Amino acid sequence: MKQLLLPAAAALLLGGCVNLSGALKEDPTADQFYVLDTRYFQFCKGETRRCQELTSIVSVRYKLGPIEETYGERIKGPNYPASLAKLILTPPDGSYSSEAVDAERRYYRVPVNSKTDTVWNTLEAAYGSIYQ
Repeated sequence: MKQLLLPAAAALLLGGCVNLSGALKEDPTADQFYVLDTRYFQFCKGETRRCQELTSIVSVRYKLGPIEETYGERIKGPNYPASLAKLILTPPDGSYSSEAVDAERRYYRVPVNSKTDTVWNTLEAAYGSIYQ
């Protein structure tokens, strides 16, 4: 009897390991939205570690044209990152809405769309022009 139970127990344990390894894969929907951190002015692809710094626009304000055209509003100083954050969270045309995802209202989820993609691409270009 022990000879039959040992292989059965081993099969159950190995089967559990195989299923567990599949569960550890990254969630494919993790970057289906953007997250804006309003404290540190980071704009991230969903729940991933791929983020852009809103502060990078301060040094390259001349690159803000695509965002201003897309949203139909200028990004204003003296606090350009805060102005951009406000624009991302509340687009003037009301084309989308943001939602706080924590009790502190520090992190906001915004949808992936042509406007938010323009922000992402412009921030990426701004960072590249500064550091490359």
